[in-house]
Amino acid sequence: MHSITTALDNLTRQLSQEIPATPGLCVFDAPFPLNDAFDALSWLASQSSFPQFYWQQRNGDEEAAVLGAITVFSSLDLAQRFLRQHAQPDLRIWGLNAFEPKEGYLLLPRLEWRRSGGTATLRLHLHSDVSLRDDARLAKAFLASLVGIKPVPA
Repeated sequence: MHSITTALDNLTRQLSQEIPATPGLCVFDAPFPLNDAFDALSWLASQSSFPQFYWQQRNGDEEAAVLGAITVFSSLDLAQRFLRQHAQPDLRIWGLNAFEPKEGYLLLPRLEWRRSGGTATLRLHLHSDVSLRDDARLAKAFLASLVGIKPVPA
């Protein structure tokens, strides 16, 4: 079984636990063993959900593929304010920021695959101003919509 399938199944099981019908932010992590030839960029390109964002550190030590957006920020200031309000360990906002930091397209993704060195994690975010339980239902449908890697045409 591929690592991505195992990690997605793990996240789906985590969503089956009791989730409060309260506002907030909730993060679920699934370990992602790097024991197969997982290609994050090809997997991302195979998905029909948007936005999609891929990043790799120049030296190759870190890599990320994010999919979907549950919260979007139009400026760096708004994104930083969100991070201060929701103090979660290792929470990252992804996207693009203009040279003039007053404008940008930054997002908290629904799903985030991140590799650092020889360790990888698949992370699912829930966020709601009303009900995390309702957002968990949306997240389950999102996970069910994902597909495996499709071969890239030559």
